[in-house]
Amino acid sequence: MTRNSSLAWGLGIACFSLLAAIAVYSFARFLPPAPIDPFKATNSILAAQTVVFGSAPSFFYTLAFGLFTGFCALSLAQARLYCLLWVCLALCLEISQHSIFAEFISDWITTGFSDWSRALIGPYWARGVFDPLDLFACLMGGGIALYLLTRFAIGESNAAEK
Repeated sequence: MTRNSSLAWGLGIACFSLLAAIAVYSFARFLPPAPIDPFKATNSILAAQTVVFGSAPSFFYTLAFGLFTGFCALSLAQARLYCLLWVCLALCLEISQHSIFAEFISDWITTGFSDWSRALIGPYWARGVFDPLDLFACLMGGGIALYLLTRFAIGESNAAEK
């Protein structure tokens, strides 16, 4: 596979993953379940939408941003490091939703930030729910991103051409 086709495939997978995560948030979480009510009686998967789509955003976001950050690297070693840093960030954000940390962070945000930033980032911890499956999904998304970065060897091609 040539460098350009590898890059195109990798970016395509990253874009698809990002769009999939946005779609899950848009259709399964933010919209009320009313639009899919007629289908629930005939399709058991749609009836269990929160179970089916629960950890999908964590998986897809980690996969997408792991690939995007990895593609910015000049070498394969840097690509792996950038991807691992993104995975660690995603894991920290998921762990921070645990009730032990979320209350402290939410209180800290409400006292230490301006009104617009409280409204923007405060709900993540105020309404976020810790789920161990999200941690697993982050690890799986990051693992697949690392595998794809190695498989496509985007960074090695960039370093060889310079």
